[in-house]
Amino acid sequence: MLEVAGELTDFVKAIEKVHGLELLLEAAVDRIDSGEDFAAVDHKGKVHRYDRELYVVFSDGRAWDELLRLWERFQRGEKMPYGKAPFGHLFSRLETLRAWDDRDRLQRSGAMVVWARELHELADELVELEVELWLRRDPERRRRVVDELTADLTRAGGSLVHETVHVEISYHGLLARVPARRLLQVVAEREVRWLKADGVRFFHAVGQCAAVTFDGEVVEPAAAAAARPRPSSVDARVAVLDGVPLAGHALLAGRIIADDPDGWEALTPAAHRNHGTAMTSLVLHGDLNGDGPPQRTPIYVRPILRDQTPDWVGGAGREELPRDRLAVDVLHSAVARMFEGDAVAAGVRVVVLAVGDTASQFDRFISPLARLLDWLQARYEVLILVSAGNHLGDIELPRDLDVARPEALQQEVLCALQREAGLRRLLSPGESVNALTIGAAHDDASGFSGDDGRLEPIASGDLPNVCSAVGSGVRRAVKPDLLLPGGRQRLTLEPQMEGAPRRVSLAATRRPPGVRVAAPGRQTGELSATSYDTGTSPATALAGYHAGHLLEALDDLRQRYGPAIPAPEYDAVLVKAALVHGARWGTAAASIDRASAEVAVGRPRDIVARMVGYGRCRPGVVLTCDDHRVTALAAGRLEAGRAHAYRFPLPPSLASKTERRRLTVTMAWLTPINPEHRSYRRAALAVDPDGLPAHLVKRGDVDQHGARRGTVQHDVLEGSRAVPYAPDTAIELVVSCRADAGELTTAVPYAIFVTLEVPQGVGLPIYQEVRQRLRVPVSVRAGA
Repeated sequence: MLEVAGELTDFVKAIEKVHGLELLLEAAVDRIDSGEDFAAVDHKGKVHRYDRELYVVFSDGRAWDELLRLWERFQRGEKMPYGKAPFGHLFSRLETLRAWDDRDRLQRSGAMVVWARELHELADELVELEVELWLRRDPERRRRVVDELTADLTRAGGSLVHETVHVEISYHGLLARVPARRLLQVVAEREVRWLKADGVRFFHAVGQCAAVTFDGEVVEPAAAAAARPRPSSVDARVAVLDGVPLAGHALLAGRIIADDPDGWEALTPAAHRNHGTAMTSLVLHGDLNGDGPPQRTPIYVRPILRDQTPDWVGGAGREELPRDRLAVDVLHSAVARMFEGDAVAAGVRVVVLAVGDTASQFDRFISPLARLLDWLQARYEVLILVSAGNHLGDIELPRDLDVARPEALQQEVLCALQREAGLRRLLSPGESVNALTIGAAHDDASGFSGDDGRLEPIASGDLPNVCSAVGSGVRRAVKPDLLLPGGRQRLTLEPQMEGAPRRVSLAATRRPPGVRVAAPGRQTGELSATSYDTGTSPATALAGYHAGHLLEALDDLRQRYGPAIPAPEYDAVLVKAALVHGARWGTAAASIDRASAEVAVGRPRDIVARMVGYGRCRPGVVLTCDDHRVTALAAGRLEAGRAHAYRFPLPPSLASKTERRRLTVTMAWLTPINPEHRSYRRAALAVDPDGLPAHLVKRGDVDQHGARRGTVQHDVLEGSRAVPYAPDTAIELVVSCRADAGELTTAVPYAIFVTLEVPQGVGLPIYQEVRQRLRVPVSVRAGA
């Protein structure tokens, strides 16, 4: 592993010139301050922050020994031997050179924590593990590594179950079974001695993409389920990949297209169909305590979780990904079945994936599942909504905190969450760059305010609930992207030990408050029960609910305005942009800023973005226009080096006025990926307003740099200055595309939303004025 100092665009070329080295992965690390040994200096001699990056390089044993010998020689200040001058050039850019070892293979994946927790009472029982190999370019080298590992597994009393190679996402995975004592030996020794691990990238614990089942909690009957309108279409537009649903439930019957090619329904008792039933209910109806309409189209539901957790896994029963298949295979086959061959759900444009791997937090290296989701979304032009993940560990609060004071409690809880941010990162595959990653807002429609002995830690629905994972994402992209209501997660105050800090615990429960969902009943055959849920899973399902209604709204607009509305082929990026377009930080920024000032960690805007992303999603306003608000939308495809320009006219009535106004510009796209490149996303799009008037100068929410690192750009510009301009003045929005991670050979789909708004009641007819002047002309530019 080579740790590089400096922003060196030519470093890959330097590696390629050295015989015997093979670049396997480039992984960007956060920007850091220049140190005593290395500094980034621009052309004016100014020292600034630089990227420190990890480059993983493979060589055979002989080449590695030679590399170490030369590195030691370089460190002593000795001249490189004849013919080895390229190594001196290479070493001058290195801060560290070391072998990729078991510290990397085990600790980054979280495998040891799971094995220590789940296997401590086992001995020779065979348990599964995933071995992720470095993907070698030479198939013969790949085969030799697998043969060696297979032999070692056999000698250890285990076996190789399955092998998968997915070149497009740089994945080579093995599913193996070994005696539990072997993995416990790994935990004790912190290294793998019974396996030749030179070709291993990571070891992963299996069965950690799971949803916990809670039995014996309070349930309530569904309200007027039969009176809700039934789907008026037969084609699904939204899919749910989750547990087996209770298809006969009053809220689901006749509203879903259940696809169960593996026959898991017959293996799953009705009482254990909790998570799939809950998530499907939310996508169909939203929070059952709300008043939103049900979907007009059915929902495609494919089980990927099943209730077959081994008895030796402690805690409550759970629905989880099967342990006898690699997770990459399960998800790949489920999505491909929808669109390939005899496609079973070709009309789906949005997929809800409300589960995450509790063992795998995002730490520099993008997980196989995230890479798979990115590749699938670009290939099929479908949007995947994925949960940010939940963290259910205890929270420490000051000993002298008066928990009866809501403002003081919220302040200390936010401080604690920021101090523990490194332990509460996104769960795989929440770092996916193409997906919208959904966090949980501390909000629901339950109206519950009773005293049940628990604490209400958060006062504002713009803030995340305490279990919601924090970002950021790949290359510090904004993640999670959005917050949606994930229930008001209350806390239990634990007994205080003398001299110790106060501790509060999170107890997942089906009692209110929370988001109300359909659920299996207590009695066999009961098909109208409901319960309550909290966390990022229900928040993600609610994003799917709003996505379905946005698709319906786009269909209605096409019927009304015809070709003026982008074609259905752009629905995935239109929904992606629309969900973000209505997002705002609201009151969250001020509350988080007060906490971060006390904790003193990082830049204020970055801290807010890590906790709330682009903010609380308000999808109801996205496609709404009235006298004080006007929205325009467009979509297209761009190749590298090309640009589109759109004209957005400014309303004459706003000229020379001091009324507060806000311009929101949101663009979203789906990028191909290069998983071996440090930049990862092949397509970097940007929208730049040309001719922006001086009365829109204040930037709100995410800063301009944070808004351009992922696959969504969300700019909020505000102002109130009285600036005159001519009646025909317009803003030109230039959308450009460049290659960001190697060659970009395909045209990239994107969508853009633009909204201008003023306060209600000001009496300025901005909607009519913009509509009269808007023709959505688009020009194509080269070399942008």
